[in-house]
Formats: sequence, C-alpha cells, structure tokens
Amino acid sequence: MSRPETPMARLVAVGTALRDVALVRLRAAAQECRRLEAEIAALDARARLAEADGDIAARAVAGEIRARLHAQQRAALNAALARARVEEAAQLRLASRAFGREQALNGLLYRAQDR
Repeated sequence: MSRPETPMARLVAVGTALRDVALVRLRAAAQECRRLEAEIAALDARARLAEADGDIAARAVAGEIRARLHAQQRAALNAALARARVEEAAQLRLASRAFGREQALNGLLYRAQDR
C-alpha cells in the first residue's frame, strides 16, 4: 500500500504546476520578441533592397514615399517590440518567483520527510 499524499506534497505539486505555467508564459513572451525582431530585420532588408535598385528615376519618384512608409512601419514595430520586451521582463520576474517558490516548497517537503 502506498502512503496517501500529504498536504505538503500536494502544495509542492501546485508550486510545480505554477512554475510550469510561468515558464510557458515566459517562452511565449520571448517568442513574440523574437518574432518582432525578425519582422524588423525583414523590413530593413526590404528597404535596403529597394535602395539598391539601379533605377535612379524610380528611386527619385518612390524613394521618399518608401522611406516614409518604412519609417512608419518600423516605428510601429519598434513600439510593439518595446511592449513585448516589457511583457517578457514581467514574465521573467514571475517565472523567477515561481521557480524560487517551488524550490522553497521542495526544501520544506524534504525537511518534513526527514522527521
């Protein structure tokens, strides 16, 4: 027969589940930052490619419009990236707390089992 699960063991299980949820949220926030960084890099690459266009007349006509559109799009992406980084930092703090909480609960469970 196995011993019934103690309240402390259940508390550790809850702490572990909370840590796992916090890590999933942190991963999602980090992935959003990486996605936005990649989108900014792609936008900049398209702008460099457009600048490299050999047709001087086309650049003269559309260059300013393209540059303005690029600046607007980059500003929007930069703002979104800033928000995503704030979210990532917040999720990192929460994950750190959840990890510390789980470690403390595991320590308490270990000490309680020694008694």
